[in-house]
Amino acid sequence: MYLKNIFSGLLILISVSIFAENNSFTPGKDRNLPTTDSVQLGIDYLKKYIQPKEVWQSDNPEIMNLVKGLIHFAEDEHIDSVLVKLNRFHQQKDARYINRSPKFVSDSLQVHGYIAYPMILEKMKQLDREIWNGVNMNSIPLSKSMQARIDNQPKPIAPADEKSILKLTGLVLPDSLINVIAPPDSTSKKANNFNQIKQRYELRKRLLEEARVDYNRKIQRLAEAELIAYKNHAVKVFSDSLQNNLHDSLTFHNQQVLTHYNDSIVQLVNATFNQFVLTLERYAQNDSVGIWIHSLTGKPTQVWLRNNQKDINRLYIKNEQNDSLAIRVMNLDKHSLGIAIDDDVTFSRMVEKQHRDYVFQKFQPDKKLTTIQKKYEIITPWEYGGNGTFGLTQTYLNNWKGGGESAFSFLMVLKGYANYSAKKLRWENSGEVRNGWIRQGGEIDQTQKNDDKLELISRLGVNAFDHWFYSTEIDFLTQFFNGYNYPDKTNPISSYLSPAKTLIKVGLDYKPNKNFSLFLSPLTSKTVYVRDTAHIDQTRYGISPNRQTLWEPGLNTDVRYKIDITPQISYETKYKMFINYQNPFKKLDITWENLVVAQLTNRISMNFMIYFLYDDNVTFPTGKFDLENKEIYKPKLQTKELMTIGFSYKINKHIFKRRKIGG
Repeated sequence: MYLKNIFSGLLILISVSIFAENNSFTPGKDRNLPTTDSVQLGIDYLKKYIQPKEVWQSDNPEIMNLVKGLIHFAEDEHIDSVLVKLNRFHQQKDARYINRSPKFVSDSLQVHGYIAYPMILEKMKQLDREIWNGVNMNSIPLSKSMQARIDNQPKPIAPADEKSILKLTGLVLPDSLINVIAPPDSTSKKANNFNQIKQRYELRKRLLEEARVDYNRKIQRLAEAELIAYKNHAVKVFSDSLQNNLHDSLTFHNQQVLTHYNDSIVQLVNATFNQFVLTLERYAQNDSVGIWIHSLTGKPTQVWLRNNQKDINRLYIKNEQNDSLAIRVMNLDKHSLGIAIDDDVTFSRMVEKQHRDYVFQKFQPDKKLTTIQKKYEIITPWEYGGNGTFGLTQTYLNNWKGGGESAFSFLMVLKGYANYSAKKLRWENSGEVRNGWIRQGGEIDQTQKNDDKLELISRLGVNAFDHWFYSTEIDFLTQFFNGYNYPDKTNPISSYLSPAKTLIKVGLDYKPNKNFSLFLSPLTSKTVYVRDTAHIDQTRYGISPNRQTLWEPGLNTDVRYKIDITPQISYETKYKMFINYQNPFKKLDITWENLVVAQLTNRISMNFMIYFLYDDNVTFPTGKFDLENKEIYKPKLQTKELMTIGFSYKINKHIFKRRKIGG
């Protein structure tokens, strides 16, 4: 009974309240805490009189210093809050107290690896000298405008072209030499004026020849001077470009050197800064806090909480029956207090005296109740949808000093699908239309096509096992408008159904989910057809000169994968590869399309597409010739990249049907 009363007293009648020394239970303390306004009023009033003044003076400087410390305590943040925030700051990775920009490095010339500005200028001059010493003036090509100026320069005067000499050189002959002609051989040498005519003729001829030679020399010097000035300017522009690149490279090198050096100094300063902060934190944590422990019937006991020192105090608590219990109160650190029951106190545990079993019966519902069966079910065999994107770009320039040309571009992308799914049967149909145009001003003022595609795909599959389907597919690909080798728009290189590629595939389709598909078709028929062989060169697409079609059997592989990177950004890739059985190691047909769609708003999206194409049947001129002087053609990797921001709209609907269950 004695221990029972002690235990009940511990649970019901004894409460231990821990307060700071300035709480309401401390004798002589006011129960009403000051408000924020009264604290600020007291700070302002005390500052008014403790400031150094001639009227109010203190006879006790020590007390005034204590009052100043009290003001700082009231104004500044509490030391415990400061320590908690600093502790959170220490837990941050790579946290810095202070930082410094590399531009404030005091003496950059003392930093190892830093290149002084005079040295940079010297390296630029050295590069300029090397360029001028190593350049071959004769190898510098001429621009079209410069070549035209040289071609339009005055031509040298041919010998004996008296008309051009008198017209171009500005020579004025005296009257006595204007109409002098060469004396014929039949003139009698006995005539008195024969020698005079001959002398005047020779003099006239000599004056004309000297004027012609002098004129030809002048225009040659002018042409050479203009050509030398042009080549010197070209070398100077080239040298200035390389010098600017060298200057930028060395400047960037200096920035990296200063950044690395400054980071090491900042890291060292922050490490030292942190050591002193930790020292001040330990000093601040050495302060002790006194608390009072009260019981309902006993006297209060004071305990001091401090770091680096553990004290134990014994306290007796009583209940209403005056039963007492000794407990030990321990100081763990500045913020922790431990309480334990004295060692000489024991408790009797409750033991089981009687045991009784109860049997619970499980409720069984009446089995005569009949279940309600559904007569119909809703199925959605058809699903159709699509999306469209329209993008426009327009630029207008007029008398723009910075240069440039006006331009206008348009891109339209339409995609649609209609899929049927019922039990083990799947029928997928899709279509894609892409069309883009660009018109640029300037010298090439014409509308050019930059994208044109019409693709129709239909795939029928029957479930074989797990996620595999026996499938067959028809893939048709062509374009709408004529294609040219711009800027030449006289001879088209492609048009509608020229070419048109059709693939008929039979194989297995692996579809673990709606975002991934792997179609392996070992039985594939590829047909390339050119409708207009009168205007389109079918040999560009591997077709013989006297035919319109090309047929190839082979193995085809289709891979499609789509993933939503974020709710607004998606990525889709389509990879197709056709291997010709007739020449499996050389005849390849590969297409790889990558599309990233970022939905900016509900109706505005950004599309980025990069498209790779390689076809051994599509060849391009190489600029080389064989032994029969015929140009050599080879296949090349074709690349197309498109990015557009414009209006987009999506459709995704299901067709619901009701089907009766059980006939």
